[in-house]
Amino acid sequence: MSAKDNDSADYRMLFRPNYELINTAVWWAAALFLPLATYFTFSTAVLCIFCLFSGARTLPSGLELRARHRRLAGHGLEFTDLSALRRRCQGHENEIWIGRGFAWERRHAEMASQISAMDESALEKLSGAAVQTDPAQPVMGSAWIHGLGETEEELYQHLKHVEGHSLIVGTTGAGKTRMFDLLISQAVLRGESVIIIDPKGDKEMAANARRACRAAGDEERFIMFNPAFAETSARINPLANFSRPTEIASRIAALMPDSGGASSTFKAFSWQAVNNIVQGEVICGRRPTLIGISHYLAGGCAALVAEAVREYALQTDENFQEDFAPYQRRLAGASVEKQAGVMRDFYRQVISAKAPSADLEGLISMFEHDAAHFSKMVSGLLPMMSMLTSGALGQLLSPDFQDLKDPRRLYDTRQIINGARVAYIGLDSLTDSMVGSAIGSLILSDLASVAGDRYNYGTDLKPVNIFVDEAAETINEPMIAMLNKGRGARFRLFVATQTFADFAARLGSKDKATQVLGNINSVFALRVTDLETQEYITGKMPTVRIRQLGHSASAGGGSAEPLVISTSGSETLSQEESPLFPAPLLGKLPNLEYIASLAGGRVLKGRIPILTEGEPE
Repeated sequence: MSAKDNDSADYRMLFRPNYELINTAVWWAAALFLPLATYFTFSTAVLCIFCLFSGARTLPSGLELRARHRRLAGHGLEFTDLSALRRRCQGHENEIWIGRGFAWERRHAEMASQISAMDESALEKLSGAAVQTDPAQPVMGSAWIHGLGETEEELYQHLKHVEGHSLIVGTTGAGKTRMFDLLISQAVLRGESVIIIDPKGDKEMAANARRACRAAGDEERFIMFNPAFAETSARINPLANFSRPTEIASRIAALMPDSGGASSTFKAFSWQAVNNIVQGEVICGRRPTLIGISHYLAGGCAALVAEAVREYALQTDENFQEDFAPYQRRLAGASVEKQAGVMRDFYRQVISAKAPSADLEGLISMFEHDAAHFSKMVSGLLPMMSMLTSGALGQLLSPDFQDLKDPRRLYDTRQIINGARVAYIGLDSLTDSMVGSAIGSLILSDLASVAGDRYNYGTDLKPVNIFVDEAAETINEPMIAMLNKGRGARFRLFVATQTFADFAARLGSKDKATQVLGNINSVFALRVTDLETQEYITGKMPTVRIRQLGHSASAGGGSAEPLVISTSGSETLSQEESPLFPAPLLGKLPNLEYIASLAGGRVLKGRIPILTEGEPE
């Protein structure tokens, strides 16, 4: 009787030797031996038939157990090409394919609980040898976990559920990159825009995204941004999109650490300084850039004051030429500082009475601020601005729109989304983690601004797929806002991390991390070794009452007859509350296997293939 049918079965017996097949082999061997050992008579024929029949009775259960043993031994690596992936998606236009597997249910939890109580070395001996094909590449994890499923089927997730965002958790080498590859390739084949933010700058991830574009028939959709390859990288302005100029100041000030106390004062001052510069640039009709902002922060804003006052006066004063004539004479031969002073006087004496501007007055106030004190107050921001604007990185993040000789393509996140592009954004954090984190935060902030516009004003929106690897390195308030409200803008976020502690450290507390990750509806957990992360993942799954089969035995002798020993044994069946998937098993999942808790309450045990390019269709 199979474990599926026997409610009180001891599932550890699944690993026992296959006595049924042994029995069949013995009976059938006897049926073959009898005619050879004796004269073939009627009695011999009857015995042979009896032996054949006796062996056949245990054959089905033996074959069933043999198939179970093969499943418990695990699967080798599975490969599939993009053409096969496209065929799997046909007829499932509103779903994504997430590998092969089965629905994980209470009976699987019961089996796993009892089998986990077995000695680990015995489990390895019984279930691991069958897939040990290369001693140099040992099998990692417990293959029997996936073998608890009676059958495997193609697994799909509805795209409506994907819009609730997805968290992919797994330790190094467990298969996060392969999972990303599977999901990214399908989004590309659907013709949707894809933005990949990769702190490490994984060449394989970039190559896989390009390969998917090639398979979709348009390799030109692929865009690569990576400071490590500045000569071939696309240029992206992370300040291009904003609804209000104050957003730019918030993005840049967010790059400063805030530990409370005095640091908050410096951060607030820097925010005001950046906002004054951005407002001046907007008055002058220019797009704010990191280089421009850094220039005015470090070198003073006198030139910007003079230009901004003139532009504002031209826009608001109908008698500008007449009103400005007395001040024009004072500008001749004056230094930049003196010209700014003259324009300040012109604003205060003439323009402010007609059309006062709080934005312009903030810029003028910054110009009048004591230079030494100003430099001290923005000293925490200037080093980061210098790193983001120096050398080749400055040209990538603050592109010159008038430079037609630069062959590198120029984009912003809105253009990427509207053009259904596939953008790989490598941050090169291994070289400089601080700068990489800052670039990622700026780009996520720009995406959040686009999401806000789509949410407020968009119609007939196309989906946007955003993949963030090692997300704890770049998570910021705009990304949290996208997790909260991105669904209305049709943003789908796929967030990958190694441990829950990464988010807690970045956000400053476990409670904040739990609150943020609580906005993610689907969780894919590959092998996870961190205990806190294991508990977080299994805590998002339902609990079930599982049955535990216990055994006890005793032996003893009486005082009257000490040589007579009596024995007794018993079995007890008890129930206890348990997570649907035991937390310790997360640390035993083999590579490329996962347990998923999907939106709507489905829990799936699956495995994913390695994608290859294959032959073009």
